[in-house]
Amino acid sequence: MTLKQTVAGQMKTALKSGDQASLTTLRLLLNDIHNFEIDHGEQTDVGVQQLVARSIKQWKDALTDYEKGGRADLVKEAKDRIALLEQFLPAQLSEDEIKKVVQETIAGLQNPSAGPVIGQVMKKLAGQADGGTVARLVNEALS
Repeated sequence: MTLKQTVAGQMKTALKSGDQASLTTLRLLLNDIHNFEIDHGEQTDVGVQQLVARSIKQWKDALTDYEKGGRADLVKEAKDRIALLEQFLPAQLSEDEIKKVVQETIAGLQNPSAGPVIGQVMKKLAGQADGGTVARLVNEALS
């Protein structure tokens, strides 16, 4: 079963159970996947995971805005949506595991600079780490 089919199955379950919050989130995700596939063709599980990660990033950005605006109701909603979407991603690595990969990548380069190191680490981790965390750890390691 592909990840897209899993999302569709969970959407049907949410529809049958009357879970409107999950239903809305999963519909939005499936809509994003469908729209992306119109332009770029059928997606593999890796492609769907990238779309899920992009959606999570958007919700995290919105969460920051909601917190600044003092909107507790929207903060809870955004956190719930993020938690639901995160189940479709591979297990995230701890900061110590990411630091290890960062150090290995830096050791393999002659003149390491932040941009190329971040790019290589993100390729190695392929969805197992947040880009913001990787960037922060790379900058700390290089300073």
